[in-house]
Amino acid sequence: MDRFYLLDASFCPSVNQGRTPICVSSPERAVASQMTAFTAALQACTGQSFHRYGALHDFSVREYRTFWRCFLQWSEGLAWSGSPEPVCVGDDCEHARFFPNLLLNYADNLLGLEVAGPDAPALTACHADGRRERLTRGELRERVARAAHALSQLGLREGDRVVAVMRNDAEAIVAALAVTALGATLSTAAAEMSVETLLDRFAPLAPRLLLAHTAQRAFDTGIPLADNVAGLAAALPSLQGIIQLDDGALPATVSQPVHALADLIGRGDAAQFSFQRFAFNHPLFIMFSSGTTGKPKCIVHGAGGSLLEHLKEHRLHSDLRPGDRMYFHTTCAWMMWNWQLSALASGVEIVTYDGPIATVDALWRLVAQERVTVFGTSPAYLKMCEDAGLVPGQQFDLGALRAMMSTGSVLFDAQFEWVRDHVKALPLQSISGGTDILGCFVLGNPNLPVYAGEAQCKSLALDVQAWEHGAPTSGIGELVCANPFPSRPLGFYGDVDGQGFHKAYFSANAGVWTHGDRIEFPPEGTARLHGRSDGVLNVRGVNVGPGEIYRVLRDIPQIREAMVVEQRAQTAPPDRTHAQRYEQRMVLLLVLQHGVALTGALAAHVRRELARRASPTHVPDRILAVPELPATHNGKLSEAAARNAVNGLPVGNASALRNPDCLDAIRNHPALNLAARELPAPGTSREQLERHLQALWERLFDFAPIGRDDNFFDLGGHSLLAARLLADVHQSTGRTIPLATLLFAPTIAGLAAAIDEAASPRTSPNLVPVRSGTGSPLFLVHGASGSVMECWGMVNALRTSRPVYGLQARGLDGEQPTQRRVEDMAASYIEQIRSLQPRGPYALAGYSFGGLVVYEMAQQLTRAGEQVELLCLLDTYVCEHFLPWRTWMRYCWNYPGWQLRKLRAVPAAQRVRYLKYALRRAAEGVGMRRGGITCKPDAFTESLPPALRQVRETMVRAMTTYRPRPYHASPVLYLRAAVRQQQRGDPLSLWRRVALGGLTIAEVPCSHFDLVLEPNLQAVAAILDEGLAGA
Repeated sequence: MDRFYLLDASFCPSVNQGRTPICVSSPERAVASQMTAFTAALQACTGQSFHRYGALHDFSVREYRTFWRCFLQWSEGLAWSGSPEPVCVGDDCEHARFFPNLLLNYADNLLGLEVAGPDAPALTACHADGRRERLTRGELRERVARAAHALSQLGLREGDRVVAVMRNDAEAIVAALAVTALGATLSTAAAEMSVETLLDRFAPLAPRLLLAHTAQRAFDTGIPLADNVAGLAAALPSLQGIIQLDDGALPATVSQPVHALADLIGRGDAAQFSFQRFAFNHPLFIMFSSGTTGKPKCIVHGAGGSLLEHLKEHRLHSDLRPGDRMYFHTTCAWMMWNWQLSALASGVEIVTYDGPIATVDALWRLVAQERVTVFGTSPAYLKMCEDAGLVPGQQFDLGALRAMMSTGSVLFDAQFEWVRDHVKALPLQSISGGTDILGCFVLGNPNLPVYAGEAQCKSLALDVQAWEHGAPTSGIGELVCANPFPSRPLGFYGDVDGQGFHKAYFSANAGVWTHGDRIEFPPEGTARLHGRSDGVLNVRGVNVGPGEIYRVLRDIPQIREAMVVEQRAQTAPPDRTHAQRYEQRMVLLLVLQHGVALTGALAAHVRRELARRASPTHVPDRILAVPELPATHNGKLSEAAARNAVNGLPVGNASALRNPDCLDAIRNHPALNLAARELPAPGTSREQLERHLQALWERLFDFAPIGRDDNFFDLGGHSLLAARLLADVHQSTGRTIPLATLLFAPTIAGLAAAIDEAASPRTSPNLVPVRSGTGSPLFLVHGASGSVMECWGMVNALRTSRPVYGLQARGLDGEQPTQRRVEDMAASYIEQIRSLQPRGPYALAGYSFGGLVVYEMAQQLTRAGEQVELLCLLDTYVCEHFLPWRTWMRYCWNYPGWQLRKLRAVPAAQRVRYLKYALRRAAEGVGMRRGGITCKPDAFTESLPPALRQVRETMVRAMTTYRPRPYHASPVLYLRAAVRQQQRGDPLSLWRRVALGGLTIAEVPCSHFDLVLEPNLQAVAAILDEGLAGA
C-alpha cells in the first residue's frame, strides 16, 4: 500500500514541468484511503501490480469484467444473492447488460446495518426556520420499513411508477426509500416547479402514486404548492392515490384518496416487512433531461448499476465512510439528490436543507453548524461568495470540513484558488457526469494531487476519451465512453424500438457513448472540461467553445454571469441563397453586478481581455446586458433557450425553465434591433449632433449604449468601419470628414467637435499623429488597407517615450489619385516626414505591405546621405516572382497541390465556376506585373467602399511590381509571424539575400493578420521597443 501511494501521489510529471498542485493529499490519508485498500485487494485477486493510478485505470477499462466482479465482492455490507456470472453480456456499450443473474434491493443496501450500526447517525434534516431533525440508521430503517409495509397494503408493488413533488427533507428520503424498497420506480421533482413543467415529465409515465409536500412556506412564491399538486393530480388519470408528506391541506377538488405519510408510518409494521430482492437491472429511477429543446426525455436507470456506480464513486473516488457527514446543495429535481441519497450505502450521514439561500453565507453557516466533513456545491454559488467578499475560513469554524465537491458547470482555475485562499487548503473535487448516467465520468481521487481547473482523474472502469471527427484526439474533443458500464441507462421510457436512445447517445460516434461535453486530458491524467458541445459556436469557420470565453470573463469583477450564443442575422436580400442572406454573429449576454452598467469602456475591456487571453476569434460581435439568464429547474443555464430568444424564435419548452420571463427581456433587447432603429436627426446643436453620432456608432458596432467619450478603436474600430461611419456622416450632415480625423478625434465628442467646428481638412493628410511623445519620432507606414488604423492597439502598447506618426496612402477619401508604385509612395512619404524631421537618423516601420514602402524609403534616404537608425518590417511578403530561384521553384512545385486541395474543398456544383475564377485571377496577376490593374475585385475587395477598394487594388498592384534591391546600410529588423500565409512563398530567403547590412529576425507565434491584434500586439510592441532602444 505504501508503495502504491508513494509512486502515485508523489511522482507527478506536471510538477517537473512547472505545474504546482493546488492541494496534495497527506501520505497518511492516502495510505488509509479506500482507493489504496481496494487497489491492494485487486492486486491480490489478479496478480497484477498497479504502481500508479494510470495503470489501475487502464486495467479497469481493459478488464472491466474482472474489475466489477472484484469490486462487487470487495464492497463491505453490500447485500446480494444469485450469481455474479456472467458479469456482462455483450461487448458494445449500447446493448451490454451487467449481472443478469444477480438480485439485490437498493433501499436495503442503503440502510444496511453491517456497514454502520443502528446507532450510527444517518440523517440530519435542516429546515429554513432553524429546526433540525436527526435520525440514526436504525430509526431511518424502521421508518422506511413501516412506510413500505403500509404502501404495500395500498397495493404498490414492483414495476409501479411513483412520481414525487418534494422538498429536500427527511420525509422525502423516507418516502423515496420506501418506494424503492418495494421495487417500484421513482421519479422526483422540486416543489417550485409549475404544473406544466411537472406534466411534461410525469404524464408519459402514467404513475400510480404521487408523493407530495403541500404545506406553504414563508419563502414560497407563485401559485400555492397545494394548488399545484391538485392541478397535477387532476391531469394524471392513472393516479390512484396521493401520499402527503407534510400537514398541508389539499383543495377539495382532489378526487384521489389522500394518505398522510405520518399515518402510514404509524400503522405500518416493520416486523411484517422484508426487503425483497429484485433483478440487478430492474428500473429504480426515471430521471429527466432538461427539456429546453423539446419535451424532457424520460431516462430509465437500473437499481444495480446505479448502486454499484455510486458505491465506487463514494468509497473509492470520494473516500466516503462511516463518520462522514455530507451535505450537497441540491433539490429533489437534480440527480445530485439521488447521488447523495446513495451515500447512505457507505455509512455516511447525509445532511439536507429545504430552504432558500436567504443570505450568501447561509450554506457555510450550515456546514459549520452541522460539522459537515464533505460539502458539495456549484461554481455559481462559489462565484456568489467570491463576489460578496466572503472569507468562510475566517468567518466560520470549518474544522470538520475535509473535502469539497463542485459540479453543474465548469469550475474555473481561479475558483480553486479562491477556495484554497478563502476557505481552507483541502481537496476541491471537480466532478462531472450527469443525469444521463446518474454518475460521474471524471471526478476526485484521495491519492492524487488537485490541479486548478481540472478534475483529478477518469472514473474507474469507464474508458473516457476525447474524440474529434470520429476518432480519439490528443486535444479538446467530445467526451465519449468507449466501453460498457453498469450505470448506462436501460433506455428511454416509451422508446419501444430504442431509436430515440440510440440517436441521443450513439448516433454521433458509432459504438461509443457520446455525452455532449467538450473535454481534454492533460498528460498527467487529469481532465479539463470545456462546457457543452451543443453550445460550441462556429465563428467565421472556427469552432469556439463557450467555456474558453467564460474562463476569461469570470476574472472580470463587474460580471456576475455570462452566456454566449449564436445569432443568425439577415444581412442580404431574400433573392440570395440562404448562406448569403444570413450572417453568423456571436452574442454575449452579461448579468452585471448590482449597480454596474454596461458602458463602452466596460465593453471595450471585455473585448480586449478576450482577445488578449483567448484570441480575436473569441471576441463577440454584440454584448448585451440582461437582468438574468434562462436557467432550468436544476439551476443549469440554458443556452438553447437564450439562443432562440436572441434569434427571435419561440422557445421549445419554456416550462422547463424556472425563469421563462427573462426570455422576453433578451428577445426584445434594444441592442438586437439597432439596425432597425430610427436615427435621430443631426439637428443644429452640438448635443443633437452627438445624439445622432451616438446612434450611428451604436448601429455600426451593434452595441448600446456607447458613451460620448468611448474610444472608437477601443470599441473594435478599424479602417473599414471608419469608412462606413464617415460615409454615413457625409450622408446625414453633408460634411466630408477625412478618414484620418478618427486618429486624433476617436470619440463621439471629438468627432462632433471636428464636424461642428469645420476644423479638419477636406482630404486626409498622409502624415498623421498617432501618439504623442518626446524625442525623434517613429514613422509607421500603412498596410494594404492604406490606413494605419489597424495598428492603433500596437502603437498604444509601445513603452517608448517617442512620438509615433502614421503614413497613410493617398486616395483614402477618394479625393486624391492613388500612387501605383512603391518607389513613388516612398518618395512622397520622405517629403512628408522631412517636413516634420528635416534630418536623420530616421526610425521607420511598416506593417505587411508597408514594409516594402519603408524598405524603399530607407534605400532613397541612404542614397541621399541620410542615416536610418531603425528599419523594421512587420511580416512583409514580396511577390513570389522576385524570390530567389530555389524558393521560387519550391513555390511553383507546391502551388498546384494547394490549388488542388482548395478545389477538392469546393462543392462539386461550384467547381467549374471556381476554376474560371482561379484562371482569371492568374491572368490578372500576369497583367498586374506588366502594369495593368484587376478588372474585377475579389469578394472581400468588392465589399469595400469605392475609395478603399481603389487603394487596396493599387497596393496589390504595387506589390507585384516591386523588386527589393540590396540594402547596404543599417541592419533590418524583420518581425515574422510564425504561422505563414497560405499559398505564399517564404520571403525570408529574399530578405536574407538583400539585407547586406544584417538581418535580425524576431518571431511571434501567430498568423499574419493577428500580428497587430490582441494578444499578440503586446509581443510585437515589445520587439519594436527593443529595436528603438538599441537604435
